Amino acid sequence: MLIELTVRNFAVIEETRLALGPGLNVVTGETGAGKSLLVDALELVLGGRGDREVVRTGEQAAYVEAVFQTDDNRLSGVLQEHGLQVENDGALVLTRETNREGRSVSRINGRTVPVSVVRAVGELLVDIHGQGTHLSLLGPAFQLQMLDAYGSLGDLRNTVAESVARIRRLEAELATLDTDARLAEQRRDLLAFQVDEIDAAELQPGEEESLVQERELLLNAQVIQEACATAHDAIYAGSSNAADLLASARQALSRVPDPTGDLTRFLNTLESASAQVEEVARDVRAYGEFVEREPGRLEHVDDRLELVRRLKRKYGDTIEAVIAFGEQAQHDLGAIEHATERRDELQQDLKKAYTQAGTQAWELSERRHDAAGGLERDVTGELAGVGLERVQFSCGLARKSDPSGLPAPDGPRYAFSETGIDQGEFLVATNPGEGLKALARVASGGETSRLMLAIKGALRSASVVPTLVFDEIDSGIGGRVGEVVGRKLWSLGAQNQVLCVTHLPQIAAYADSHFRVDKAVLMGRTYAQALPVDGDVRVEELAAMLGGAPSPQLDAAARQLVQRAKDHKQAGLKAS
Repeated sequence: MLIELTVRNFAVIEETRLALGPGLNVVTGETGAGKSLLVDALELVLGGRGDREVVRTGEQAAYVEAVFQTDDNRLSGVLQEHGLQVENDGALVLTRETNREGRSVSRINGRTVPVSVVRAVGELLVDIHGQGTHLSLLGPAFQLQMLDAYGSLGDLRNTVAESVARIRRLEAELATLDTDARLAEQRRDLLAFQVDEIDAAELQPGEEESLVQERELLLNAQVIQEACATAHDAIYAGSSNAADLLASARQALSRVPDPTGDLTRFLNTLESASAQVEEVARDVRAYGEFVEREPGRLEHVDDRLELVRRLKRKYGDTIEAVIAFGEQAQHDLGAIEHATERRDELQQDLKKAYTQAGTQAWELSERRHDAAGGLERDVTGELAGVGLERVQFSCGLARKSDPSGLPAPDGPRYAFSETGIDQGEFLVATNPGEGLKALARVASGGETSRLMLAIKGALRSASVVPTLVFDEIDSGIGGRVGEVVGRKLWSLGAQNQVLCVTHLPQIAAYADSHFRVDKAVLMGRTYAQALPVDGDVRVEELAAMLGGAPSPQLDAAARQLVQRAKDHKQAGLKAS
């Protein structure tokens, strides 16, 4: 529920804070005091249009903050879609700031979000009725949702939505497959050529580097061989080679005495050097023989390098990329070759999905028609109590034939959506002799609010939105009907939090929490704020709402209203 609403620099409101409670919250005050500004501010923070005109004169920006306590799983799902979540204590804080330049910033739990996200969240938190704001009741989609709530059809509706979603997925995959199939014939030969060309090359990762190195070696084979021969002669085979010279040195040192042992150390070093020289001589000779030019090898390497580079120009910057391209081409070719089998599978799955969804949607539709009759009777019974006894109410349900729609057990096929095969809309006739028309076209703001109250009364515990706001619900009704409306609002507060702006003391008397909006002019500036009223102050407010100059008679009448409301509440609590 909405536990706190803070408004700053919003029109004539400098700053005010409402600590709202469960049940029925009522806002009263003189005409023009700014009661409806609180509703306007709530609408703004819930994603309504941000207008620079709402900024208080002399201030730079208007600010509204709404704090909710919630555990709605549907809300958690919407928040998670946008990387948001409810705080651990269940708190959800929505803020909106609008400046004089017309720019506005919306935040949820301190994080800046698009206003569309706030609007999606707000629709699950609050429903505002009156003065043309947030009238979800006027939307056929919401009306159908309310009918389903009345008939306890939520689970079946979700089942239908899941089946329709599966149909959409299968259709999308089949459409993609059909599109691919049209291109397949154009691609088949190309893919086959690409796969064969890459496979025939038998490329190996790192092969190009090895080929470049071998080519360099082959190009310089002769000079390398000559250098190796020269080096081998100088080290081991020439007339004056290093191996012989080292041997002569060892012989010279070994013939003389070695009293200090130093000569022995020198001899050991020379022996080690001689061994290394012999090893180098063998390696140099072997390397020289290794690079001996193989007839035709250089031409083979050049051809191989040209093949590698040609494939790289066509399929990738590296051999690894060329190999990967070939693997993907092979996969695509396989997909084309198996497309017919997959298409047949999809068509069979889609046929079964249509049959299953059709059966489920038909059951949902039949149960909706049953529920519609009950809702019509219950709403009609509630209408008289809210001053709309002459209004005729009907749940308009229709199915539209569509050859490509869902098959129904009775034979025809019907157009469908995730909500099933019904097109539903609430219809009313506000005056005798007039035909039924869509609620959105004929009902005034006050009538819509009272119709919503009647429908909510009929729905009772099957509420869709936890907090309901009624503005101008008392438009066109008197005190007698007003008391009935007050009772119904209080009764509705048992399942929903209700916020009502009213001019009628008969309604205000049933408030669980009562706020009065006062407006004053100080030093040429207008100030408005909402304050809670209770006890004698509340009686004075109700007496003032009854009209006329203050008098003991008005006070007594106000106390009688409060007592009558109190007695009704106690009787209702005992009955429940």
